[in-house]
Amino acid sequence: MQREARNTQGPSSAQRLIRAALLGLSGGLLLGGLFLAGTGLVTRLKPADCLELSEEECTFMRDTAREMGRVQLLSGAALLALGLATTVLVLRPKSPSSTERPG
Repeated sequence: MQREARNTQGPSSAQRLIRAALLGLSGGLLLGGLFLAGTGLVTRLKPADCLELSEEECTFMRDTAREMGRVQLLSGAALLALGLATTVLVLRPKSPSSTERPG
């Protein structure tokens, strides 16, 4: 029984370029998600400016700001999850090839 030699060379330059691009993409997703979630939090918690508005208009502005903050928070959380998943997929260790069979 003869064992096949494993490829001991590192990843090729194309693989390194793809990995770097995916890490950059996941970093952008993480930063964008953090920014959007932070903006949503500020939008949701900051009181609406109702100085020159009627009571009905002020209520509408508050409801709109609350809903917009909710959407921003959810979108930011989704971007963070997507960026984290991409990072995990790029940085995970490579599993042994399924073509190698013991014995």
